[in-house]
Amino acid sequence: MRPRHCYDDEDSTIYNDLKWIEAQLDQLPISMQKKVCERYSDIYLKLTNEEDFKARFRSNTWLRLTVNKHKVKQQEDYF
Repeated sequence: MRPRHCYDDEDSTIYNDLKWIEAQLDQLPISMQKKVCERYSDIYLKLTNEEDFKARFRSNTWLRLTVNKHKVKQQEDYF
């Protein structure tokens, strides 16, 4: 799943957040992934429109904290 708005290879071919964002979203329950992805995109877009120079940092921090709170805990011998 990819957010519509994020710091990606259109912004920089060397530094982009897309793979990290996708890896973070994959840790969430499937039922939450789409909503969190859309919310991340909204946050990033709002901050960049406000010309917030820390838009990337702030939106990625929001995502990291959200994932840490809601991620699926992997248990040994679960499957």
